[in-house]
Amino acid sequence: MTFFDVYSLIMLFTFFTLLVSKSWLTHKRERTVIALGKGKKGVGATLEYFYYFGFVFLVYLVLISAFGWPFIGIGELIVLFDHIGFEIAGTVLQTLSIILFSFALASFKDAWRIGVATQSTGQLITTGIFKYTRNPTYIAMSLLFFGFFLTYSNYFFLGSAVFLPLSFHYQIKQEERLLTTLFKEDYLTYCAQTPRYWHWMA
Repeated sequence: MTFFDVYSLIMLFTFFTLLVSKSWLTHKRERTVIALGKGKKGVGATLEYFYYFGFVFLVYLVLISAFGWPFIGIGELIVLFDHIGFEIAGTVLQTLSIILFSFALASFKDAWRIGVATQSTGQLITTGIFKYTRNPTYIAMSLLFFGFFLTYSNYFFLGSAVFLPLSFHYQIKQEERLLTTLFKEDYLTYCAQTPRYWHWMA
């Protein structure tokens, strides 16, 4: 097991520790945390469940890649390229992902949800990291997936690095419609002032 394997496992553990801790603390304040598929039908609900299943698959991929286990008992995954420069870049992206995710969870306060909540959280979060981007958690998760792809560079990580950000974009569009309904002019004003992703990407 290399340094990059150990680092990837630490980053994966840190990500899920942050996720579970924030969800538990929000639940302790008697707030609804899990909103997967609630109030949604068809493609929206299916996709929402599917890409969260993708996180379980990601854990599996990282574990078999780090420990050198066979993929579903078949054999090792085919590596597209193997260069220390890509592995270093992968660790940098993983680190940036965790930092951004931490800021996002702190800024969310009690409005944190897993899935698209169809009822108002009671407040529109526009402070903290949300002053600079409307979707820091999705950016963080996309960086994490791409970081793992650069570190391990197999076809499955390539697929997750491409497909999941696209599904996140679909999810974001759903959330924007809901937030426009819930917060009306306040949300539209916020959208006009803050980019969907980052200042160079609307």
